Amino acid sequence: MFVRAARRSGSRSYATSSPLFDGKVADVCSPFPPISTSYDVPVPEFVSKDWGSPELSSKVAIRDGSTGEVRTFGDYSRHMTNTANALKTEFGLGSEHTAAIYSLNNVDYLPISLAVGQLGAKISPINPLSTVSEMTRILVPSNSKILFTHAKLLPVALEAVKEAPCVEHVVVIPDAEADTKLEGVVQLEDLLAFNSSDERDVGSDHVEHVNKHPWLLPYSSGTTGLPKGVMLTHGNMLANLLQLEAVEKESFPRHESLISPLPFFHIYGLMASLLYCGWQGQTLITTSARFDLANFCALVSEHRPSRAHLVPPIILGLSKHPLVDDYDMTSLEWIVSAAAPLGEEAEKAAEARLGTRVKQAWGMSELSPLGTFNHDADPRGVGPLVSSTEGKVIDPVTGESLGPNESGELCIRGPQVMAGYLNNEEKTNECLSDGGWLRTGDLAHYTDDGYFYITDRIKELIKVRGFPVAPAELEDLLLTNEDVQDSAVVQVPDEASGELPRAYVVLKPTADPAEVTEDVLKDWVKERVSPYKRLHSVKFVEQIPKSASGKILRRLLRDEVKEEFA
Repeated sequence: MFVRAARRSGSRSYATSSPLFDGKVADVCSPFPPISTSYDVPVPEFVSKDWGSPELSSKVAIRDGSTGEVRTFGDYSRHMTNTANALKTEFGLGSEHTAAIYSLNNVDYLPISLAVGQLGAKISPINPLSTVSEMTRILVPSNSKILFTHAKLLPVALEAVKEAPCVEHVVVIPDAEADTKLEGVVQLEDLLAFNSSDERDVGSDHVEHVNKHPWLLPYSSGTTGLPKGVMLTHGNMLANLLQLEAVEKESFPRHESLISPLPFFHIYGLMASLLYCGWQGQTLITTSARFDLANFCALVSEHRPSRAHLVPPIILGLSKHPLVDDYDMTSLEWIVSAAAPLGEEAEKAAEARLGTRVKQAWGMSELSPLGTFNHDADPRGVGPLVSSTEGKVIDPVTGESLGPNESGELCIRGPQVMAGYLNNEEKTNECLSDGGWLRTGDLAHYTDDGYFYITDRIKELIKVRGFPVAPAELEDLLLTNEDVQDSAVVQVPDEASGELPRAYVVLKPTADPAEVTEDVLKDWVKERVSPYKRLHSVKFVEQIPKSASGKILRRLLRDEVKEEFA
């Protein structure tokens, strides 16, 4: 039994500005064996320790199903070491620096990221759909010294660099269809082939304190607001790798392979697919091109992976699209779904159609990312807490600890909890307590035997195909339109994408409603944001509901949406 009796603390006040309830005893603990949290090596050394072994050196580590490119684990090892030597020798990258990577999925994504970590520097992944302004809002706050960019994205990257004087070097990841021989940029091939006799400089001495030294710097909107740099230490990531292994190792051995079309910039794809398979010595099949259901099914038929890491929209397609019947999908034993909620009906439909099993996990960037994960033996909801992790569900207003089957805000404590937001103590303190409890912003409940169900989100984020969209970002953008006086953005349900953003807009008195139409505003936003942030619809209103302090009451707008789609 790993559910403790919930305590009542009704006399304790709870508010965003107050410390999070810091009870020493959790209400729920993990059923999995505890992991070691004493690490003496950083992520690159830990993950790559077996890459030169006879068993792995010639084994395919990653296969790009779009281009046919492959890398062996031996390639991984050489490319990581050579790139690290080049970054230090030629560019002076060190532990005080950050490098950003703006790329499609690529066979060298992991060696690049680990090479940066070998030098004690931080790596910040950027969504390849990002616009110039969106990139700038990551490059500048992260103070990125080097930008790795895929050749197909080079024009956007170069424009962004003009607005980010901190970027000193641009390294181009090659593509057969793109010409990158431009003056002022560095070719990745030169780094991969860099030869240095002094390999001591890329050892673990660059990371003095594994549990305190950041490596990964994804940008997340957290529980609310605009994107913030999430500082994930080497210790955070090592803990999450070990936590995932505690669930998966017995049922997902080294000789089996994984297919994952998930983008590597997203922490689900980066940690659970790319980094974990690299560490475990498993072959990862991915794609660099835009997701195509027929291509995915063909890759399953050809390469016979036993597991897939997917998101709900893809699972929905697998359960409904007729073309799936044209392919042999029988090798797939398990599909892991995360990044957005998956309905029970969709889960059962996919299992029935494919003859496979589907299980869910839950997490967030601030958790490196895993917080809960289902074992193969008994998958329910999003599963129990991963190893060495504590949880509690509290009343969002009072901070009162709630019992089983009572819905409240999920709070997590464990070795995978982030160090904080980069240069943002205020936002860190809003969600992370002195006692190590992370306020997730997710509404959840747990069963008597410790399985969690995520029922809603207290936080304002909109999840479009698993990608987070911050309402505040779209609202701020709309307010730059000369005809918009006020705006609010909430989510509307969508079968294919899960959720899509809708804007409520108050026009300025000088605006002509005949000219400033819904389509006009949607097109205006479309030109300025990534595809997944595009508006689904616009509703014109006389005023935006707000509290006395001026805070947008999105809850009222969401209630309106619920009635509309009921």
